[in-house]
Amino acid sequence: MQPFGLRRDRGVVVVIIAAMAVIAALGVVWQVMHRTSPLVKRWNPSSFPRRTAGPLSLLDSGPTGRSREEVLLLLHGLGATGDYFGAFYDGLSRKRRVVIVDLLGFGHSLDEDRADFGIDAHVAALDDALGSLGLSEAQVVLAAHSMSASVALVWADRHRDRARHVYLWGPPIYPSGAAAKSIGKEYGVMGRLLALDTKWAERACRLNCKNRAVSGRIMALMAPRWPTHVSSRAARHTWDAYEGSLQALILDFKWNGVLPASVPVTVFCGADDPVGDRSHISKLVGKANVVDVAEADHHVALERPELLFDALEASDGEQGSDRR
Repeated sequence: MQPFGLRRDRGVVVVIIAAMAVIAALGVVWQVMHRTSPLVKRWNPSSFPRRTAGPLSLLDSGPTGRSREEVLLLLHGLGATGDYFGAFYDGLSRKRRVVIVDLLGFGHSLDEDRADFGIDAHVAALDDALGSLGLSEAQVVLAAHSMSASVALVWADRHRDRARHVYLWGPPIYPSGAAAKSIGKEYGVMGRLLALDTKWAERACRLNCKNRAVSGRIMALMAPRWPTHVSSRAARHTWDAYEGSLQALILDFKWNGVLPASVPVTVFCGADDPVGDRSHISKLVGKANVVDVAEADHHVALERPELLFDALEASDGEQGSDRR
């Protein structure tokens, strides 16, 4: 009969070996899911240099050399950064200056000391950034994903003489009061916590903020189908930026104050996107301006980047015909 201590030690060894085997198996599964992901295969980081303009960090293709500069502003959603767009959109710089923004409080625009992340603060930050780039008189096309739809629409409404068009991917537009019930579908655990119990959401976010490097790795592990360059940056925000932006730009935002808009608006809605009330979007924007995209979800901007290319080409053609 074996001594109890020896049996216990062997049991511990068996448990350790089993745990290591499980971890190794999970690692293999993660690698397979990651390497076979269509998005991971296609996505590459933008080649644009990063710079600081006013309070914002951004990726900037640089001046086009044209006498009349036109700018395309790309704005990311909640829990993301400008890195989200990647090299998919670099090609648009052939005809216009492309500026990919890290919104106020997110990514490289993170500000630990700021508490105001209301709509006015976000719009003012865009104005300051464009001014710092020498683009305060430039014509602007805005393309915004999810949360930033409200920022794009308000900026365009306040700059009607300069805003040419607003393109929206998966805007979280709901009738008043419905957003809080549905927003968790997009923003996962923290979105649900915020809608149901702000204290728990704050605790989770503050823990994330104290350990951003570790949180970034964990987020990358939780999202094997995403490029790690994108998923690992989802932790780059403060609680004030997350909570303030979610409240002001989605939950409390009055969409009927800027829609129908004073400038042309086109909405790309993925057929499998759980975010937004489709009928309400069509009612506010106009059914003819809503493009339903088959086999796409909330991330239609990455699944079908050619949609914006084609829309801008068509717009350029129409302008050319008008000039002739």
